[in-house]
Amino acid sequence: MLVKEVIGECLIKMGKENFVDKQEFSDEEQALADRLLAALNIAYREAVTEFIPLYREEEVTVHEGVVDVSSLSERILYPVAITSGGKRRRVWVRPEGLSSDAEGKAVLRYAYIPADAALSDDIADMRITAGALSDGTLGEYYLADKVFTLAEAYESSFREALTAVRYKGRPLTLGAGRWRE
Repeated sequence: MLVKEVIGECLIKMGKENFVDKQEFSDEEQALADRLLAALNIAYREAVTEFIPLYREEEVTVHEGVVDVSSLSERILYPVAITSGGKRRRVWVRPEGLSSDAEGKAVLRYAYIPADAALSDDIADMRITAGALSDGTLGEYYLADKVFTLAEAYESSFREALTAVRYKGRPLTLGAGRWRE
């Protein structure tokens, strides 16, 4: 989905004209587009850090138990697994970086934080819809404007959509509980 589509949907939900397909924006339109884009980046970052993480695998070097993460193409959120020589190895987070019991070349699978999107970018995450992301964007936008009732309504709709995506296809099991009278 294009970022312009999400911003356009936000504008429609706000009751404003959808101006994102114009070649040039007025100063007022540019300011609104910039604020909505900043809110969209916050909402998308929240979605991928708390609900639907993005993963990547890259080759890294482990020297004396320290994983060299400086060459990673994305900003790491947390490590998922590391494999070396076809075997899964232990990896753990330390204040100074990542450590592992592997040595030499290894493949690190990690969750990452995406870079901020621009108005002309494409968000290639098929797990989230433009409608859900526009709700998250408007939640952040109205929160910044201190319109708390609208912010809460859009934020709860956003979280419900993300929760549905997070657990889609997985059975939910409830623990045994006690009945009280």
